[in-house]
Amino acid sequence: MINLLEASRGVQKVENLSVYALHLMELSERSSSILMVHKARKNGLPFWNKGPRADSDQVVVAFEAFKQLSHVSVRPMTAISSMMDMHEDICTTAERKRAALIILPFHRHYRFDGSLETSRPELRLVSRKVLTHSPCSVGILVDRGLGGSTHVSGSNVSYLIRVIFFGGRDDREALTYGLRMAEHPGISVEVIRFVVNPEAAGGEIVSFHMAVHSSCMKSLSMDEEMISELKQTASKDISVKYDEKVVRNATETLDAIQEVKQCNLFLVGATPEGGIGLLLDRHNECEELGPIGGLLTSDSTVTASVLVIQQYSDGNNNLATSEEAAVSQLEEGLQEKNKSSPDSN
Repeated sequence: MINLLEASRGVQKVENLSVYALHLMELSERSSSILMVHKARKNGLPFWNKGPRADSDQVVVAFEAFKQLSHVSVRPMTAISSMMDMHEDICTTAERKRAALIILPFHRHYRFDGSLETSRPELRLVSRKVLTHSPCSVGILVDRGLGGSTHVSGSNVSYLIRVIFFGGRDDREALTYGLRMAEHPGISVEVIRFVVNPEAAGGEIVSFHMAVHSSCMKSLSMDEEMISELKQTASKDISVKYDEKVVRNATETLDAIQEVKQCNLFLVGATPEGGIGLLLDRHNECEELGPIGGLLTSDSTVTASVLVIQQYSDGNNNLATSEEAAVSQLEEGLQEKNKSSPDSN
């Protein structure tokens, strides 16, 4: 996470980057938890749990070091709430601080053998609620060890970040983020755009265009405008590269992505649009990652970290409609689990 923030600070806009590190703690009926709440209210200030050998100690040290080395404003905060209400603390804090982006860790972690492990399944519920109710854009980070334990600096790091672009507001947000990263002296950004083969006739491509012609023309126009600006940037900045992949269907698209999987970080939109984007299979085990994020996360041959971006849209978040039912099911399952588990007071 620290290295992702370092990559995000750019150079030109470093003074405009503020990081609020929100330490989430689950509220329970244990005395230690109640005392922490009392301490927070009494002091009226953000705090970290600094008990003996507390896990948060390492977090404090890491963020303090990042603050000193990068000259970025880092403000630690702590939120203590039940798992069912934790998303409210995240969203309320983001709104109060006027955050532009919330970055959440993926609820699964990679083991040394490359397999995925779910240690706290209820954290997925928190993430999906944030995606539905967030007051700003949201990124879910699938961390495969971006930069390892080494602090990123332009003098000794050469990173390649790939932005997968199909079109739509989420992809445009991911591209904007990638271009900011390109300001970092140790980072190169390659934008790969997937476009429909003009000779593709009949079947899914033609049907798609007939269905969306009237509703998506504005979004397509915004895509073209952004790509035009990107091409101009790439012609002047050696750290930015633009490439197009011409494909006829979803199968060719997935094959092409396999060819470019060697990098340090993928930036992808949660809901890709465009002629090919809407044809991708969106039914994967973790729908909050979207079709491309899900593909890159489940592929054991991919070693790059993945950041999935959902752009904020007032009253119409991309995943809100499809997520509501899934969130309700997760809540019911979590409540049943809590009822059946023995009291741990």
